[in-house]
Amino acid sequence: MDPILEILIALGDIDAMIRDAESPEYKELGLTEDEDPIEKLKKLREECASKLPPNILKRYEKLKKKYGRGIAPVVGGICTNCFIHLPTSLVTRPDKNKKLETCPNCGIYVYWTK
Repeated sequence: MDPILEILIALGDIDAMIRDAESPEYKELGLTEDEDPIEKLKKLREECASKLPPNILKRYEKLKKKYGRGIAPVVGGICTNCFIHLPTSLVTRPDKNKKLETCPNCGIYVYWTK
């Protein structure tokens, strides 16, 4: 798997965890004062984001602002961000996840699941 893609997937997961941790439902769980998972996650996010090339991070942030996430998995040949069937030329490539790919419809970074 492409190392940049691995970092983007991790960044997407961290962003989702931060979003969940900031939700009212999560706060109702009643964590103690000394437990601040949001701050830990934000530090982890900064560390992860610093490993990305600036142009890729900038595009990821732009996509995240537009769609609520910057990367989405492809399941069964379908982009899970915009739910279109990807072109056969992308779906049948033997080098999936070996380089950075974007959805030709919505432009989000995509990765292939098994």
